[in-house]
Amino acid sequence: MPANRDTLRRYIADLPVGALPRSMAEEGEVVNAINVDQLPTGLVTGSNLIQFSPAVSAPIKSSVTLSLLAAQRVASNDPVVLDPDQWVARHNTVLQNLNWHNDGGGKVESEFKSVNVAVHQAIIPFLTAALGGAVAAGSLIVTALEQLQKIDQDSPWITLFDKQSRRFDVTEYQFTVVEMDEPNRLVRLSMAAARLNADYGRTQVLFFKLTKEKARFEQVSQKFSADIDLLADMNGDLKARLSALTKSFIRGLPDELLLGTGQP
Repeated sequence: MPANRDTLRRYIADLPVGALPRSMAEEGEVVNAINVDQLPTGLVTGSNLIQFSPAVSAPIKSSVTLSLLAAQRVASNDPVVLDPDQWVARHNTVLQNLNWHNDGGGKVESEFKSVNVAVHQAIIPFLTAALGGAVAAGSLIVTALEQLQKIDQDSPWITLFDKQSRRFDVTEYQFTVVEMDEPNRLVRLSMAAARLNADYGRTQVLFFKLTKEKARFEQVSQKFSADIDLLADMNGDLKARLSALTKSFIRGLPDELLLGTGQP
């Protein structure tokens, strides 16, 4: 882990995040850029759907989002990473090198008794359990998933979310709740992931109907924490390193997904 400010700045500057893919660059031309200095309460960053508590400040939102984007991009561009577990390990190592402390987690396999339901609906029960009490167990994220059937399946954020969630022979959706721990001057991440076989022959896995043979998920949960002041301090360096990627990989959630959450 970087030992001091100068080491951290060099680490961020040298992050191997890869070039912007041609298809993503073309797509980004027709999508409004999001302002990383004024991020909404709910957004999607690559394969990660993020919910911020109302107490999270704008600079902290930016640093958290860019930390998660950096971790995804480094893991996805590392030629040594050959399977989903290695991808997660590389992702988490990047976060730790960005001064996030790994507070532990685990992985369990879940089997759903209900079939003929869409993936985004089947994810909700174990996602709620995995997030525990984090901002009412990810109420904004859960509401967004529940509302998906009401919007266009070709929405840019859904296309991005599905595309970035496909790795090797699986699709792994990530979900993160971000909270402030002011007494300890910490930002806390509660992360959950749903991993399932991606071989469906469908463009949008989120809307795929589960069958008896394909009703199993691996549930992965992880918690991280970071010093508030350190996060705010590295915000400028992260923005400088990732500026070319933010337009194509970070999207705000559509308003129609957030109805009934009580979030601003």
